[in-house]
Amino acid sequence: MPNPASLSPTIRVVPGEVEAGSATTRVVLPTATLPRWLPFVRVAESIAGRRRPFPAHSHERQEVLSWLLEGFATYQVGTDTPEALGAGEARLLTAGGKVAHRIAPAKGSPIRWFTLVLDLPSTGPAEAPVLQRVVVVPTLPEAREVVVQPLVGAGSGIRSAAGLDCLALSSPGGGAVFSRVGHGRRGILYLLAGRGTVDGRAVEAGEAALIEGAAGIGIHCGPGFRGVMATATAPP
Repeated sequence: MPNPASLSPTIRVVPGEVEAGSATTRVVLPTATLPRWLPFVRVAESIAGRRRPFPAHSHERQEVLSWLLEGFATYQVGTDTPEALGAGEARLLTAGGKVAHRIAPAKGSPIRWFTLVLDLPSTGPAEAPVLQRVVVVPTLPEAREVVVQPLVGAGSGIRSAAGLDCLALSSPGGGAVFSRVGHGRRGILYLLAGRGTVDGRAVEAGEAALIEGAAGIGIHCGPGFRGVMATATAPP
């Protein structure tokens, strides 16, 4: 019989670390203190401009969510024609085989975006890349509750091959919301702005709460809260 203590929910708050390169990136995974937390491979937000672009790079047997937070960008997969990307738009790239992609400023002003990368199941042959699109409408500043908008999974119109469910959360005036995780799944709440608590654990902009062994969590949001809540099946 499993040890009941081993089934208790765990919540760990981790800070982001700034990478200085071609773009300015704050990373919570992977870092020196958190090199792995599968199935999540990378969780980060980045800022890039024309003088400090973000280079094209490849993924293989991974799924990549790119969500533009600010500015105007172009998004390109492989040698396909770049497509326009405005604030609030997201792309989910399922890379069954090796494929390159790139996000770049489109109109000279800097862009800011959120990235989430997961491993795909290791079984099955490599397949052609699949690109799906979704738009999250910006929250009205007078909203008086927590606004929950699907990015990936139920209600979003796009489906993840890696079993990812992802929500955009925002609360200009503060509030509280319950978010499902599910036993056998891991969750990450990353704060883009503001501060709040996750089941009583304080978390602020640039930090992430890692959640495991919980059916769901209570999120209390301070004014100006903006974040991303992602869940996926934990490895065996």
